[in-house]
This record gives sequence, C-alpha cells and structure tokens, in this order.
Amino acid sequence: MDSTKYNVLIEKRLLTTFAQNPLKETCKLIPFDDNTQEIDHQYAEKIDGILGVIGLPLVTKCIREESFLNKMPNVKVVISLGAGTDHLNLPLLWKKGIRIATTGKINSGVTAELGFMLLMALARNLKQAMVAAASPETYLAFRQHINGVRLLGSTLGIIGLGSIGYIVAERAAAFKMNILYHNRTRRNQEDENKVQAKYCETIEKLLSQSDFVMLCVPLTDHTKYLIGANELKLMKPSTVLINISRGDVVDQDALVKALQAGAIGGAALDVTTPEPLPADHPLLHMPNVIVTPHAGATKEVVQEINSIAVNNLLAGLKGKPMPQELKYLSHL
Repeated sequence: MDSTKYNVLIEKRLLTTFAQNPLKETCKLIPFDDNTQEIDHQYAEKIDGILGVIGLPLVTKCIREESFLNKMPNVKVVISLGAGTDHLNLPLLWKKGIRIATTGKINSGVTAELGFMLLMALARNLKQAMVAAASPETYLAFRQHINGVRLLGSTLGIIGLGSIGYIVAERAAAFKMNILYHNRTRRNQEDENKVQAKYCETIEKLLSQSDFVMLCVPLTDHTKYLIGANELKLMKPSTVLINISRGDVVDQDALVKALQAGAIGGAALDVTTPEPLPADHPLLHMPNVIVTPHAGATKEVVQEINSIAVNNLLAGLKGKPMPQELKYLSHL
C-alpha cells in the first residue's frame, strides 16, 4: 500500500468538504484564500498539487502567473472543479510539465436547466410579478396588464450548440419553440432534426430573428465580448438575452447602456464580470434583469464533481492516468 503523504493546496472554503477519506489518509491539505498573502514557505516547495474552483483572485493567480508557480516547483497536478478552462494558463502549466484535469461536462444538464429557467422567468416577467404580489394595489395592476409572452411559436437563438446548448434546445423543442443556432462547426443533420434546429451561418442573422438569445459558448479569445454594442443593436427591442457561459462573453457596459435605452427587452445573467457584482451595480437594480450567482450546480451534481475531483487528484499525484485529464494541445 502506498503510504506517501502528498501536500495539496486547497481553497479554504473547500477544506471541510475534502478533509475526509480518501484524501485524509493520503494528503495533507493546505488551505488558503484571498486573505492569504503568501503560501507558507514551510510548504511552498513541497506542494504536490492544487485543488480548487479556481475563481478567487489568489487561487487563479496560482495557476496563471509563472512567478507564483516558480515558488512551488514540485507541483505535479492542478485539479479544477468545473468544466471551464478560461481561468487556466494552459500553455504555462503544460510547459512546466504540470498535468491538468477538470471535472468534465457532468454539470451540463443542470446548467442547461438553469438557463431555461431564466428564459421562462424573463418570458413571464417573474421578477416583476413577485414584486407586484407584495401589495393589493400592485397585485391587481399587474394582473390587468399583458404579462410577458408565451414560448409556443417564439424563437430561441442559441449561440454555442455544444453539450449545454443542445440540452437547452431539447427543452425548447418540448415547448414547441422555433430554434436557431450558431456554432463554429455546424451540427450534423440528425442532431438538427431531433430538435428542429436551424443553422445560422452568422451571429448577426440569429440575433435579428430571435425573441430570446442564449449564450452557451466557452470563454476564449474568439468569444470574449462576442456580444457587444453592435450585436445588441441587431436585436429586436423585445428580445431578451440569457448568459450562462462566462461574464466576459458579453460587453457588460454595452449591455447596461442597451437596457437603459430600452434597446432590448431584458437580460438574465448567471455569470457576470466581476463575480459578484458590486452592490450598487445597475444590473442588480433593473426590473427587467435577473442576476443569479453562477448557480448552475445542484446538490447531486456537486457530490459527483467532488468525487471526480478526488479521483483525478489521487490518480495524478500517483502518476496514473486521470479520468478527465486535459490533453496537451500544441497550438495553445
């Protein structure tokens, strides 16, 4: 039996979750958070792995900046809880021979469900309805007005028909919505036919025809500010935007201006820049905007993610294949 004890740097907020078997027997967990100015010199040179959501500035710094990684020359693996890789400096980590694993696409289904929930909430003015229900006057006034639009026959434009986007399309098809999509690579005809999705060669065409636009793309150099002032101008004044990808896929300043000008109908954002938004940010105080705290995961999915992360970590530390390892890409 391997009795080696590995030193693993872990976000402090995750310590209770992971301070149990099998990690307890195998690893010494070294907690840190954004209040940690430096990794304890006692451990820095002995750290074998890094485990975290990689969302806090210091955590991200650990796996993005070479000067920081140089203080931990023995790191063998970086394990990220989630599917995204935009926070990882992949070329740097691979250059240093550090292996990387995410927890794959386990949360695709629940993220798609959240996106569709946000779409429905915007369609039926849920936020305004909840406020209106607080008093008899607003209650009656709300009921006497046209409250939202039905999904049947409306058009959903999905940008990014990958694992998440396709599940969104399946939900939309069940509601008999018209589905448009744009992808860098077109899906095969069988996939399109299953959800009756029509391919748009350009984002511009999709934006101009959609009643709802949902963003399901990863954040890359190509998708940063994919939706900016020019793209927002192409939308109908009634169109609403739903972002379940990453905050920087949308030019947030341009979005605020479009909403303030009534250029689009509303927005629902599960992701923002930064996260969380400052309390006085205008997006938090608009009646036709819903902001949720990057809340795609459910209890069941979190348990699965944690289990996958542990399996990846232990395999990587022992030099074995990691189930969700990111393979080296020379073009990055």
